[in-house]
Amino acid sequence: MAREARVSEQPLRRYGAVMGVCVLAGMAAGAVAGVVSATSDEASLGGAALIAAAVALAMAAALWACFRWWKGLDEAAQEAHKWAWWWGSTVGLCFAGVILMTLLYGAGDLGEAPIKSILMLGTAIVTGCQMVGYSVAWAAWWFRRR
Repeated sequence: MAREARVSEQPLRRYGAVMGVCVLAGMAAGAVAGVVSATSDEASLGGAALIAAAVALAMAAALWACFRWWKGLDEAAQEAHKWAWWWGSTVGLCFAGVILMTLLYGAGDLGEAPIKSILMLGTAIVTGCQMVGYSVAWAAWWFRRR
């Protein structure tokens, strides 16, 4: 009981710590990718393997931090996040699909862009729409229950 009370007392600090771990891990992976790109051919097997290993380690650190954060949440907060991710990210995916199809068929220059650029743009649009949808749904969950 004491641990539960202590854990839920400072949710913003805990969330900030998770975000900090994620940002630092992402920066480290980005630094490795930058060094590999600057010093060698990232298309080579060794360069690609080094970047993949750095990204995998960054993801493992982020997942570890998220798992610790999740275990510290009470049942209501966990339910809010699950509901928000299901509904918010699903609606976000719908918007992303519309945006991507509009860009793909409406912008002639996009069809001529390198595939790497198109994939990065698509990933950014999908991730952004999912996070916006999640954030709106999460806020709606709590506003309806207050």
